[in-house]
Amino acid sequence: MSNDYNLYLEKRKCNYCSNSIVIHRRYSGEQLCPHCFEKSIEKIIYKTISKYKMIKSQDRVIVALSGGKDSITLLYNLMKIQKKSYHSEKLTALIIDEGIEDYRQKSIKRATNFCKKFDIEYKIVTFKEKIGKTLDEIINIKKNSPEYKYACNYCAIIRRRLLNDGAKELGGTILAMGHNLTDIAETFLMNILHKRLNLISNQYFFKQEKQDISQFFIKKVLPLIKIPEEEIFLYANIKKFNYYAPHCPYREKDPILRKRVLGFIQECKKYSPEIEYNLLNCFLDLSEILYNHYERKSHNFCQKCGYPSGISKLCTFCNFVKELAD
Repeated sequence: MSNDYNLYLEKRKCNYCSNSIVIHRRYSGEQLCPHCFEKSIEKIIYKTISKYKMIKSQDRVIVALSGGKDSITLLYNLMKIQKKSYHSEKLTALIIDEGIEDYRQKSIKRATNFCKKFDIEYKIVTFKEKIGKTLDEIINIKKNSPEYKYACNYCAIIRRRLLNDGAKELGGTILAMGHNLTDIAETFLMNILHKRLNLISNQYFFKQEKQDISQFFIKKVLPLIKIPEEEIFLYANIKKFNYYAPHCPYREKDPILRKRVLGFIQECKKYSPEIEYNLLNCFLDLSEILYNHYERKSHNFCQKCGYPSGISKLCTFCNFVKELAD
């Protein structure tokens, strides 16, 4: 259990009821019993969706589902919200199978079992069927080359495209992702360290894309951005969700910067429990400032798939697939 979340079995009382088994939120000072904690998480998700105008009742929402605690928590809460929304479209879960031996099939089983339990439509899209190779096969090809960039880099390029295309093929207008507060803080700090100001600008929540760009990309929303990872963990366990807990084996063994940044944030939280919220608010402010600062540049379009490709003839995805085929 994290130092930020201590479960007391003493004579402490929930701030909102008389229950004496409470969870201590260090960043807010609250004492919540498991029931009030659960309701708090659900309220935060609902208010986040409302505040940032993430979803309308008529939207066709596709949920990126991995079978882990975050995506299952997201799908469950969107399902609850949908039931209260008159005439809302049915949810569909989109599952990406990267082809990671002894890992992804186990998480997919948890994901599909959850969908079956709640009668949620789902679709599985695989790296193998879309680009002809699993992630394991890609790493075997790339790992001994001098330009090897770790599995997460290759996976991200392909996964992003397959999620976007898969959601569009399912008729979606919204792609809901399970990134939590810890993920956002971690990614923002990484982008600062790499001085990726254009990328931060492009992540502004209320950006207005040109029609020639927006036609390619489905709108992505992040309803869990105000909930730390530890709270997702507690919520999923209180709800007794049958999620898949292990991290991707490539993330565990590759010396990626993201792990070091996460470790730094966790160390800071011991002394400043609100640090992730500070990073989130900084991201929200800075992304707006940079979005309004940078001039919108014209794009080339990929000669193979037609997607925007920056200044290149091929987009990042098609260029990578071409490398694999050569």
